[in-house]
Amino acid sequence: MQRRHFLHLLAATGLVGHLPLSSRSAQAADLDRFLVVVNAAGGWDPTSLCDPKGLNRAYQDNSDRHEGSTNSVDLDASKRYGDIQWSAIPEDASNNVEVRQRINSQFDRFFTQHGDRMRVINGIDTGTNNHDTGNRAVWSGQLDEGYPSLAALFAAANGPGLPMSYISNGGYDFTDSLVARARASSAGFVNQIADPNHYHDDKGFLYRSDNRSVDHYAMVAQAQQQRLQRQQQAANLPLTRRQLSQLFTVRNTDTNLEQLTVHLDAIRASVDRNQHWHENRANSLKSQAEVVVAAFRSQLAASANLNTGGFDTHGNHDANAYPRLGDLLEGVHFLMQCLESAGLAQRTTVVIGSDFGRTPYYNSGNGKDHWPLTSMLVIDSRLSGGRVFGATTADFRAQPVNRRSGRPDSGGEVLTTAHVNAALRDFVGIGDHTSLSPYPLNDGGFRLFS
Repeated sequence: MQRRHFLHLLAATGLVGHLPLSSRSAQAADLDRFLVVVNAAGGWDPTSLCDPKGLNRAYQDNSDRHEGSTNSVDLDASKRYGDIQWSAIPEDASNNVEVRQRINSQFDRFFTQHGDRMRVINGIDTGTNNHDTGNRAVWSGQLDEGYPSLAALFAAANGPGLPMSYISNGGYDFTDSLVARARASSAGFVNQIADPNHYHDDKGFLYRSDNRSVDHYAMVAQAQQQRLQRQQQAANLPLTRRQLSQLFTVRNTDTNLEQLTVHLDAIRASVDRNQHWHENRANSLKSQAEVVVAAFRSQLAASANLNTGGFDTHGNHDANAYPRLGDLLEGVHFLMQCLESAGLAQRTTVVIGSDFGRTPYYNSGNGKDHWPLTSMLVIDSRLSGGRVFGATTADFRAQPVNRRSGRPDSGGEVLTTAHVNAALRDFVGIGDHTSLSPYPLNDGGFRLFS
């Protein structure tokens, strides 16, 4: 396959809406750090994941389940890595024993395999139980509109001119025009657009026949460049000429689309999605992960959002939440395996979160409603594993914590999304970057990652 003008190709196919007028060659050096945020859309339940409270008497007696029964399964002392405790799987998660075993395996394997580089942050007060506001607060640190997401800030600080600098598959991805936002969730789609001379027959099958191997794309690109040159020669205003010159430079700059497809193929060959860990589980997250890691490996992107939904469990919480949480963890594990395969696991920070939490009791439909407290998980090779920062009470209320240890402290302060985002900015190395100056956050003196 001939080298293609990647920026023009993406614009032509609609893969991205807007691209920066700069090229890959403008980057002085390869990126050495990457960031992935994983959004569990809908508001997950931390007490069903990484902040479990156990079975209380109200549920056990079935006397008043809807007034104070935080969980429907007791704590299991074996489900611990260092200070990190995770939930056992209740019988209500499924009436199928094999399904419960699958979910239990997903939970156990995730925390035991990644706990050595994981920091759990519990007891984060989002200040809201509104989906949009919570999503914005968790991923920007600000309840009000106007702050870019953490991943957008990271891309703006580290690779604003990359062709796919910030890949978003949904969730809060506001950029405030600091960086372009790319959509690229399907490995198959990326492979299809890699060669614009492919054709589809009348049944929709993709092929490239020898008798249709004329390089039509090269002809189109040549005509566009000639038109651009004519426009530049006819332009009278200096600003117009300069902008046309930038566009001309971009269209004449080769980029790494071929490398993206090569790395996609390599990842798919070395990391079998059906073996990590269950066939046909978390397929959407796994597809997103493949593309993102290939883009990182090709030096096309600096950060990304992965996104999966289904956590707004107002009814039948256990039967809905636990399977989805299990698949979420499996998808993140697959992401980590892809990063390992690409040689990027030591250079990538992964942050997992959700809009807010869920009530510390079940409603009349055995569901759980919106609750402002949440947790976040951070995976990074620089972290000492098995650590928890932040705390909640037995009935899932925020506790003031010591700013350095993260343990309950009456003289401490309740952790907020602003505190967490400020600490994350510093941790991923962008806290002092000039692009962040219009978006200040009070870190509250919390040292989540020290």
